Amino acid sequence: MSIPSKPALDALQRKLGYEFSDPGLLERALTHRSAHPRHNERLEFLGDALVGMVVAAAFYKRFPDADEGVLSRLRASVVSGHALAGLARDFD
Repeated sequence: MSIPSKPALDALQRKLGYEFSDPGLLERALTHRSAHPRHNERLEFLGDALVGMVVAAAFYKRFPDADEGVLSRLRASVVSGHALAGLARDFD
């Protein structure tokens, strides 16, 4: 694994339709711990929690009669490595 190149980061920002005010933060978010001491593990921890919360809130609102077991299974099906890896592949 390596640190993402500037052209790769620029291409990702174009695909996302969003320009990061701190490109260094984007680079860090995409850097695996095996590639560099300034890696993404802490950001990944925060991001996982944020994605989980946003998805939980959306399902809570969309399915007002569902119990917590159903909501938990729905969230787990969306916030999984497999599902998120598919989205990442879609972004190339």
